[in-house]
This record gives sequence, structure tokens and C-alpha cells, in this order.
Amino acid sequence: MKEGRVAALDIGRALAIVGVVAVHLSFQFPHLPPGVAMIARMGQYGVQLFFVISAITIFMTLEAELDRCTGAPHVTLRFYIKRFFRIAPMYYAAIAVYGFISYGAAQSGYERGWVLGAHGATDILLNVLFLHALSPTAINNVVPGGWSIGVEMLFYLIAPLLFFIAMNRMRLLIATALLLALSLFALWTNDCHESLVCHVRNNSFAYFWPPVQGPCFIVGMWAWYAFRSHLTGAASVRRRTACLLLLLASAFSLATAALGVWLAKAHELAPVFAACGAVAFLLLVCSRSSSTSGAESRGVLLRRCTDALGRESYGIYLWHFICVYATLHFFEGVFGRSDRETSLVLFIATVLAVLAASYAFSRVSDRMIQGRAVRLSRSLLAHVDERFHRRAGAR
Repeated sequence: MKEGRVAALDIGRALAIVGVVAVHLSFQFPHLPPGVAMIARMGQYGVQLFFVISAITIFMTLEAELDRCTGAPHVTLRFYIKRFFRIAPMYYAAIAVYGFISYGAAQSGYERGWVLGAHGATDILLNVLFLHALSPTAINNVVPGGWSIGVEMLFYLIAPLLFFIAMNRMRLLIATALLLALSLFALWTNDCHESLVCHVRNNSFAYFWPPVQGPCFIVGMWAWYAFRSHLTGAASVRRRTACLLLLLASAFSLATAALGVWLAKAHELAPVFAACGAVAFLLLVCSRSSSTSGAESRGVLLRRCTDALGRESYGIYLWHFICVYATLHFFEGVFGRSDRETSLVLFIATVLAVLAASYAFSRVSDRMIQGRAVRLSRSLLAHVDERFHRRAGAR
């Protein structure tokens, strides 16, 4: 099965990127209806949905690779090459583009256009090495939203090890306990200052960094281990189970809203609840997909849109900040003075416009950058395969 071609995961990616765009635009509309504003703020947890989908996709890919490779080293090397060429070329382009925008804004004296926080050459180097999730000045100041890419790349480092451990349930359980213990210990010694009372501020370095976000990947890992047949469509979800999944997804969403948006009581716990809700949502989508297979003619346009957004979600995530800053620059006065009803209409129209423009940017960058990177990675993978198969044949 090809990576990323599972219907439920494409729908999940589409919902995640719509949520991320919505939350980043919502702050420009101070007069949105309160309910709409809260739902838009919930869009920030689209990142946790991305993390869960990423973990599922990684394990799905590694499992497929295991059948065609000569052993664990072969699988691991192929995985690192594919992940690097999938993420790095576009991210390096984003470093250059946002650096150019910020430099131009600073030179022109447009303060609002200085879209990134203060950073130096070391911070840029950490982003190039994908170690920026470990530095407060590098994590989000070189590429806006780059914190999630840094966290994800750190997970990629240990993903093959976790995959091979996951072949034994007890070892997987032990590994999970160790990873969670490390996250709790890191929080206790750093952000909690060795106190049992700990409160992580939203959108702070403590919120972004791996000990808080890492457990989301563990949730995704267990989702693949427990529900792989349902996620890939090999097994159907019963109607009674679908009702239970709807209740679970709603309960986790409400808990996430209470912890992170509505009451804002525990931002350190909200990502994990969001990840659990993401799993319930993905399984619910699987149940809906299987029950509506005979009605494919209806909603074709919506399905095409979700497929397109899902395929281009990474590029849209990287480039949508340009569109968000453009709306802030040109329409801030209009958005800020609009009444409640007008704000709602303008907000929906702006979200759609930013998604469309970001999708166009993503398609262009995919053709100019990602396509060449894919061809290069395929050439490198063919060379790696040849060497490993030659070694295996010589034994």
C-alpha cells in the first residue's frame, strides 16, 4: 500500500490543515461569534492530528518495507532517506523564503512584516540540522510553525527502533512506559521546577518542545498496533462501534477544549487528549467510508477537495503563513471593524481563500522542488537496495 493513500488519513490531514489555517486567521477577527471563535481556536490541535497520522503512516510504511528489504539495517536506511527527502527540501526552501521576507520587511521598516522572532546563524543551523525543537530561539523563529517539523523529525530518529520493538507487545509496553517516564521527568525538572504543580503556557517553548508533544506519537503508534486492519480498510467498523467512537471523539474533543481552549487549565495535557480524540475520529471516518461505499457519486467534489488538501497538507502548512501575513497587512482594518455577522462571513471567505492560495503555492513548490527531490531519492534508494541485495546474495 502506498504511503498516504489511505482514505481516512487523507481526510484527517485535510481536517488538520483546515484547522491550522483557521486558528491562525481567527486572531484577526476580534468580533467573531464566541462559539465560532472557540471552534477556530480548536484548530491548533490539528497539529496533534498530524502527529498521530504521521506515526500511523510511518509504521504502515516500515511494515511494507520489511517485506521487501533484507533486514533491519536496510529498512532503517531506506526509511531515513525517504523521510529526509520528503521533509528537508521544502523546509530548506521555507528557511530561505521566510528569511528573505523578514529581511525585506526589516529593511523597509515595516514592523508587522517582521514575521519571525529574533534569531541568529546558530538558530538557522539548528533548523538545517532539524534540531531546532531543542532551542527556544530556533524552534519557531526561523520558519513560522517550524516547531512541529522539528518535533516530528526527532520522532523519526527513534521510529525504526520503536517499530522493531513493537513486534513484541510486552517490549512495546515497556518502551511506551519509558518514553512517558522520560517526558514526565523532563517536564518535572525543567518546566515544573521539580514541583508537583505544573502549568505550561500555550504556545510557549515548554508547550512546543518534545516532552509535551512526544506522547502524541505514542498514541499514534498504539493506534496502528491496535487498529491497523480498520485504518487500512481490511476490516470494517461495526455500526455500534461507530456510535461508541462518535461518543469518544466528542468526549476527547470536549476535554481538549476544556484543558486547552475554553478553561485553559492544563496545556501540558491537552495535546494527549487531542491525540486520543484524533484516533477516535480516524476510526469513525473509517466506519463512515465503509458504510457509504455505495454512494460514491454523492459528495465527489468534497472528496476531491479533501484528497487534494490531504496530499498537499505539508506544503500548505509551510506556505500558508505567507497568506496569513498578507491578509494581516492588507485587511487588518477591515477585519477589526467588522460586526459579528460580517466577521463570520469574512472569516469563512478568508479561510477558503488562504487554503486555495496556499494550495497553489504548494503545487508550484512541489513541481519545482519536491519532484526533483523524489527523483533523487529514488536514485539513491536504488543504489542502497543494490548494495544490500548484493551483500545478502554473497552470504
